[in-house]
Amino acid sequence: MTKWVCAAAILIACAGANAFAAQGDLKLEAQLILGSNDEKPKDSGLKPVTKDIEKKLKRLPLKWEHYYVESGKKFTVGSDGTKKFSLSKTCAVSVKNLGEERVELTLVNQDKTVGRITQSLRKGQTLVAGAGADNSMVVLMQND
Repeated sequence: MTKWVCAAAILIACAGANAFAAQGDLKLEAQLILGSNDEKPKDSGLKPVTKDIEKKLKRLPLKWEHYYVESGKKFTVGSDGTKKFSLSKTCAVSVKNLGEERVELTLVNQDKTVGRITQSLRKGQTLVAGAGADNSMVVLMQND
């Protein structure tokens, strides 16, 4: 009987450890955003940002009236993990999960690091960083 109790206790402990490890994962979305003063994008493949993102960008001291999504990617970064990917031919990002909803975002433009930001990124918050070109930026946010 005690063997079964010990076995059950081990299984419960392992299940709890797996659940805890999954809690450290961050479900994120990165978007490459272009700012413009033109109401309609010159590139027909561009879509306006969501109203929520637009509102947040307009609070920043940026000089553009309109914002468009060039590309985006949803991804998950495990605890202490790093994801690297390209958002365009010239823009690449690396996102490291530092734990406790903190991330390190590294921006690369034309194979040169143009920025590195470490910030807390809780649900509902956004991280905005220049992507190297005058009118481009990367927006990083946590998904549900």
